[in-house]
Amino acid sequence: MRKVNKMAKKRYTTKPLPKAEKGKIHIVNMSSYTRPEIKEQYNRDWVEYGEDNDYFNYLIDRYNGSATNNAAINGIAEMIYGKGLEAVDSKENEKDYKEMKELFTKDCMKKICYDYKMMGQAALQIIYSKDRKKIVQVEHIPVETLRAEKANNKGQIQAYYYAKDWSEITSKLNPKRIPAFGTSNAGLEILYIKPYRAGFYYYSPVDYQGGLQYAELEEEIANYHINNIQNGLAPSMLINFNNGVPTEEQRSLIEQNIQEKFSGSSNAGRFILAFNDSKELSASIEPVILSDAHEQYKFLSDESMRKVMVSHRIVSPMLVGIKDNTGLGNNAEELQTASLLMDNTVIRPMQVTILDELERVLMYNGIELDIYFKTLQPLEFTDLTNAITDAEIEKETGIKKEDSEVIEDESINIEE
Repeated sequence: MRKVNKMAKKRYTTKPLPKAEKGKIHIVNMSSYTRPEIKEQYNRDWVEYGEDNDYFNYLIDRYNGSATNNAAINGIAEMIYGKGLEAVDSKENEKDYKEMKELFTKDCMKKICYDYKMMGQAALQIIYSKDRKKIVQVEHIPVETLRAEKANNKGQIQAYYYAKDWSEITSKLNPKRIPAFGTSNAGLEILYIKPYRAGFYYYSPVDYQGGLQYAELEEEIANYHINNIQNGLAPSMLINFNNGVPTEEQRSLIEQNIQEKFSGSSNAGRFILAFNDSKELSASIEPVILSDAHEQYKFLSDESMRKVMVSHRIVSPMLVGIKDNTGLGNNAEELQTASLLMDNTVIRPMQVTILDELERVLMYNGIELDIYFKTLQPLEFTDLTNAITDAEIEKETGIKKEDSEVIEDESINIEE
């Protein structure tokens, strides 16, 4: 005799269910969204970031999944870096300027600006000479690989723990402890760059935190449409079970099974395969057609894009390479105003936070340079209203005084 799997028989039985309340309609909530919480969890000697210590991975997923969020992060990161690090007094301190350029390479600084925008923080490996008299090398380290050590009694973070993949860390496999910058005599230290955020001590939430659920919404809309196309654009379904009204416990089990199988955008367009003893006892499935579904999805798509832009404080989508319906030609003055506003309220504050930490490295080596990130702004978009000194004008325009004099001479020659 063939053996029967008792669990399978219990779950997929076709016997009529015991009668409960006649004609009762039960609504199944197919999928509910729970917004991920940012938590600084205290675990062992380090502090975890997020409920499952995976909040950095959550941010990476939102970057990879949302086209708008991706474009915004890339665009702003490029604006922060601009044309790279410069120094107002580079001509007067050529030796120090050369050393600064060797320490802070282009590749390293681009990664720092990218991490700072995308992750809300960034980190550098500070490598000392054997006698620790100088910092000889500065390297980028992916910030998602680091977790802060619990602060000491004075509230100081003395070290950071490194792991290539934190999901693999177990009781037997420990991450590497690396001292924080300026706290040890080790040959390698970590310089952690982050802005102040109220309520958070060890990590800093991203500045676009309020738009993450809309970035996720944009992902889900895209996934839904792709799966619908791949599965033949099947509509929503009303499922009727015609073999009696189940008990409350049985209804809960049925709901749970349906939720597991069919909720979420990745299940859009799936079909249901049912096995029945007879036609009279079979489940009936009726399509629920939304007449204005395309309008709803268009609204949600446009709304998610707008909200993501707002969370990044992007005044005009054109600034990050997203075409605006109003057109560039008729709104050049508006675009200039938007560019100046974003540069002053979004880009500059981020640059200042990064530059302040870089200056700490230079000071250790006895270098005093007035450094800045050379702007990407077109010359005609710069605002020199409050720029009085030559140094201030250079920081606004990215053009040194001697270079600007050459430009003026050349323009005069052209007119002549």
